[in-house]
Amino acid sequence: MSAKPLLIVEDDHDIREMLHSLLQDEGYTVWSAANGRAALELLDSKDQAPGLILLDLMMPVMDGETFLGEITKDPRLAPIPVLMLTASHSGASLKVAGYLKKPLDLDELLEFVARLSRA
Repeated sequence: MSAKPLLIVEDDHDIREMLHSLLQDEGYTVWSAANGRAALELLDSKDQAPGLILLDLMMPVMDGETFLGEITKDPRLAPIPVLMLTASHSGASLKVAGYLKKPLDLDELLEFVARLSRA
C-alpha cells in the first residue's frame, strides 16, 4: 500500500464522497477536490505530492483535460500516475495510466488503485 496520499478530483459530491470513504476504508490517505482548479490549489498547499490521482474528465471550473495539461507543466506533479474516471470516451486520447468507465466497478477500481499506487 502506498504511503503517499491519493487525490480524487470529481465534481459529483456523492461519487467523490463514496470514493473517499471506500479508499479510506481500504487504508489509504485520501485528499479530494471538486474540480481541477480546486485540486491545483490543494496540491499547491501540500508539501507532499500524491501517489495517484483519480480524475474525472467532465467537470465545471476546470475539466480533467485542462487539469492534466497543468500538472504536466510542473516537474513535481508530472510523474504522478492518473486514473481517468469518465462516463464518455472523449478522453481516450489523453496520456494517463488507466481509464475506468462510469458507473464504476468498485472491485476494478480498487485493483487499479492498488496497482498504480505501488508503481
